[in-house]
Amino acid sequence: MQFAAVRTYAAYSVQPCRWASGGPNVEESSDVSPDASTPDGPPDLPHPDSDEVRAAIKGTEAREAYRWLWENRDDPQPMAKWVEQSQGVFGKTNSNTGRRLREVYPAFVVDRFKQPQTGTWVYKLVSRREDAVDTAPISARLQAEVYTLKGRWCAMCGRGPADGVKLQIDHIRPREWGGETVLSNLEPLCTEHNHGKKAFFSSFDEIGPLIRIAMEGDDPWTRIGEVLKAFHEIGRPCPVSMISLVAQETHKGDPLKRLRELRYVLGWPIESRRAKDPAGITHVTYELTGDAPAWPTEGPQAHVTRYERERKARKRQDAREADV
Repeated sequence: MQFAAVRTYAAYSVQPCRWASGGPNVEESSDVSPDASTPDGPPDLPHPDSDEVRAAIKGTEAREAYRWLWENRDDPQPMAKWVEQSQGVFGKTNSNTGRRLREVYPAFVVDRFKQPQTGTWVYKLVSRREDAVDTAPISARLQAEVYTLKGRWCAMCGRGPADGVKLQIDHIRPREWGGETVLSNLEPLCTEHNHGKKAFFSSFDEIGPLIRIAMEGDDPWTRIGEVLKAFHEIGRPCPVSMISLVAQETHKGDPLKRLRELRYVLGWPIESRRAKDPAGITHVTYELTGDAPAWPTEGPQAHVTRYERERKARKRQDAREADV
């Protein structure tokens, strides 16, 4: 089945574009290149049909997501409009439709902000990404290192080939959120849990840019705090798994201690909630219940260190007074 979508780019002399299940087939004028700098195509935002975009963004649907962002760069639109356009072009939508926007992030900066007039969150294509996202393939040698050092079993369920399941190498921190293709950021997952994890992360696509910004924080307190603020902005609680993900780089194994310090030492209004799903599994979430205080001028790590030093000094003083 074919779906037709007609677009006219006068500045580029592009002929109507016909879409089929195999991808776009675009005829372009030989006298004007889509990469050329024109009023409709600033040099920092290449045309959707340019060789640069085809090389930077893999997949027909992801390139269509870039096209949608590019066409609306002067009038940013909400996620619902992208889903609507995807439906019109491809004749279908699925759970990965929103994720296609995230696949643009490795090559281009996409800002997300709330329209003051409507209060609606919209997406704006800003520029090429200078802080290049790691797109390197996982080499055979690196795969062997992962299996040798981390085991030939799923990091989530413990099953392996002996149990009849296939394993895949997964990025612990998604590449779209700044994760690198390095040993410390890779782990084996069974196909079932790898797909489940991707679906779980794709449910946060609407705040993907904010999560990426949070993950670029200099310390775990900043990263946890900023991701809590991102979830607070859309009125959703933050899963404990996300707390662990953003804190794991420098304080792996103890992210909840950083969360407690954020709450009790730095004074953030954070509440935890527990709820059981129909299968009886308990899910823990955290959320801000008010505005977050400003970060201390000395930085959160220095503030926590000073607090602990003073607390221990008070404890020693109390012990000496008790001995008198």
